[in-house]
Amino acid sequence: MLINKTNHTSGTSAAPAELEECRRLASSWAPVLQALANEERLLIALWLAGSTCSVRELERVTGLGQSLVSYHLRALRQAGLVKATPSGRSNRYQLAHGGLDQLATLIGTLEPPTES
Repeated sequence: MLINKTNHTSGTSAAPAELEECRRLASSWAPVLQALANEERLLIALWLAGSTCSVRELERVTGLGQSLVSYHLRALRQAGLVKATPSGRSNRYQLAHGGLDQLATLIGTLEPPTES
């Protein structure tokens, strides 16, 4: 959802409904973005875009041990970013929503900010 602020110029205050919507979005997205702020968790999320993986497969991708991969997956699950599906004696992990696949694709197309 995009907030329409086209009627506002810099220095003018936002309409109360627009400001409230921005506050609501910031409040709901802050924990999700905080989970992605960790480089290893972001790597896992980007790798899971459009696919499923086991912990063992994610160990190979990240170079991390099983306990650290599981730790990061737990944080991603708590943020609502990843879900687990039982598969035999282990789980397969994937992004929790199709929109997250699109977000991962978008992140992959962005140029990293340059330091000034």
